[in-house]
Amino acid sequence: MNIFLNDLVTLNRIILQNAREQFPEGGGKQLRYRATGKVLADDLSAKVCTEIISGETRYQIATRTDGTSWTMTLSFTLSRQVAEIPYVVLSFNTFGNPEEMIFNNVMRTETGNLYRAELVLLELADRDALLRALSDFDAQTTLVVAIITDNKMTNTVTDPKVFYFAENYYPYIYQGIKPPPARLQLILTTLAYQNISYNYYQDYVLRNKLYYLPDIFEVGVDTNKKPMLSFSFSAAENATKLDQVNVTLDYFLLPKVNQQRIANAGEQFSQKQPEAQLLSFASADTLVLQLELPCGKTEEKNALINLQSGIADSFTLPAIQFTTIWDALFSTSPQSLLLKGQLVVQYKGFNPDTLPVKISLDDEYKSKPRDFITQSAPVAIANTLIFKSHAGAYTSPDPHPINFILVAIDNQTFELNAANLTHEIVVKVPVIDLILNPDKKIRYQYDLDIHYVDGNRSRLLDQTTSFEIIYVP
Repeated sequence: MNIFLNDLVTLNRIILQNAREQFPEGGGKQLRYRATGKVLADDLSAKVCTEIISGETRYQIATRTDGTSWTMTLSFTLSRQVAEIPYVVLSFNTFGNPEEMIFNNVMRTETGNLYRAELVLLELADRDALLRALSDFDAQTTLVVAIITDNKMTNTVTDPKVFYFAENYYPYIYQGIKPPPARLQLILTTLAYQNISYNYYQDYVLRNKLYYLPDIFEVGVDTNKKPMLSFSFSAAENATKLDQVNVTLDYFLLPKVNQQRIANAGEQFSQKQPEAQLLSFASADTLVLQLELPCGKTEEKNALINLQSGIADSFTLPAIQFTTIWDALFSTSPQSLLLKGQLVVQYKGFNPDTLPVKISLDDEYKSKPRDFITQSAPVAIANTLIFKSHAGAYTSPDPHPINFILVAIDNQTFELNAANLTHEIVVKVPVIDLILNPDKKIRYQYDLDIHYVDGNRSRLLDQTTSFEIIYVP
């Protein structure tokens, strides 16, 4: 699994922040339970609960169906205790029209501030509306918790503030309301911007809706502004050479949109459709990611792709290619194709669109490869060393014949003596430093403890060598 999918709660914050920047939000009238302003710090606040399942952080949101009805349940907490049972409302836009779904049941648990809410839907149209509300950023869905007393109504939006969950990243949420096949009927519309033609897709039924695609996918940054790219190394237990070590690159790409292009398209389209609305596509009939790797252009078949959320993917190569990959992250040459590629987007009945994909880092990280290495365990190769001693060292009367020699290396100790002049030992050599510094020789460190026949003793500590056949003393 791509490491950036381990904490889907944090990932969702990153996706939402990017979506706010790349896909403009629509306006509209407010309904009763819609939050109409910023929630003050001392106001009542609510937060959806999370849980950890198989090492993955999840929201406590689930759906189920009995074939004729659909139910969504969730758990949330309030920042303080209230006497009233709150109302829980899902508030969203349907093509610009504000709508609300009020949860049927809200129950207080044994923990005073913890609640369980249940939304039951009996109509297929409501199920479809819920699907779109959760899976399409343009719906701008929020979960509102309202407390109604005799004097006033306290109205707060829960955290996360925008209830948007890409279906391929959050399949557990959609188990009971899996989306139907896409039914959009589209008309290809080509609009020019700065002398370049771009494809847009007009809704055949709702003619004022025009869908657009991102301009490019680039490496995203996490909440600490660090690029979402990570290397890890792996090797079989019996690996003896560097070319038996692999490196895996995990990365997360976010869609980027040229807002000037979209604004210009909106102006052109509004000349034909006065109530024009530009919307971003979330998916397509076919999405194929192709990436240029050292072996050539490769289709990344296991990539998770969402046109609004981004691309989560990883690939594995021989570790001896790490330097090539690292250098490619900083290459600005047009002739350098490595780690560049395209996302092929196709809708039935149309020729495919190709969106550029680029995995790159800013030059400020060029000297910091270790910042992007994530290891759950040390990685090493096994080398066999041969320690040899001379027979004469144990029998010569001058100056001091040796009784035995203790050798300590790699947390192992063995003895050399007249009966055992040679000893082979397997040592583990950490490989990350060797991979980051390919010209660096492997050096072995060992200690000698020499015991003489006359009872004297000599210790030689921190001996180093780059040879694999070592003569002692």
